[in-house]
Amino acid sequence: MTRIKMVQEQVDEALKLLKQGYTPKQLAEKYGVHRSVIYRRVKQPNVAKDIPVKIKNKVIKAIKDGHTKAEAAQMYGLNIGTVYNFTKGIAEGHRSQGNHIIRKNGIKLLNRLMTDGYLISDFNVPVVRNLQSKFPIIRTARYKEKTFFYLPGREEETIEAFFREKPDRIISYVSIEELSYLLGVKFSRKTTMTLVRKYKGKHKSYWRSRRLIQRSIFDWVDDNPFKNNIETSFRLMPKKGEW
Repeated sequence: MTRIKMVQEQVDEALKLLKQGYTPKQLAEKYGVHRSVIYRRVKQPNVAKDIPVKIKNKVIKAIKDGHTKAEAAQMYGLNIGTVYNFTKGIAEGHRSQGNHIIRKNGIKLLNRLMTDGYLISDFNVPVVRNLQSKFPIIRTARYKEKTFFYLPGREEETIEAFFREKPDRIISYVSIEELSYLLGVKFSRKTTMTLVRKYKGKHKSYWRSRRLIQRSIFDWVDDNPFKNNIETSFRLMPKKGEW
């Protein structure tokens, strides 16, 4: 299959139309090409024109000094694609070492991990996987369909945090034993009893609060004139004996 290309006259014309307010999608339909061709030939090359020559030279020098193009882009606050566009003829110094960039969200999670010693909830797994590739000291485990990360030496804190931050999980002697075996530590009977007493029954109050949240506001109003005409979208589970 022959790929449709844009000649230079069409690129110049598309550039003028882009400045007049045409979208890349409209230009792609006009010239019968894919939208990515418009971005590559028309839109993106013009981004590099707005970058001062001084900054471009610094980026090129950084790449020649051994930094990757992605690292150079982060150093000077540029888009990675823009840097690749105006440095096409320059080879990266350490290509085999890959991309060493840690983005803003990754830095926040890394700070949490170093402070708390674990990541149980409120994080994106692929972001931490990327951190793990750069810092092999970060360990990971999966228990009860939940993936979490922790640092060596912080296993006991991680186990307690698992039941504290995941109140929907039932804590028992068996669950603590399974999780401690998974992380390679052994709890004393006294510590295990303390944890069970501390977090036993938390899952019941958690699920009860979830059910109450889903109830209608009209369930709590006695003098509601529309009460008989409104059917709630969620009903509490019946008690034993009412099935």
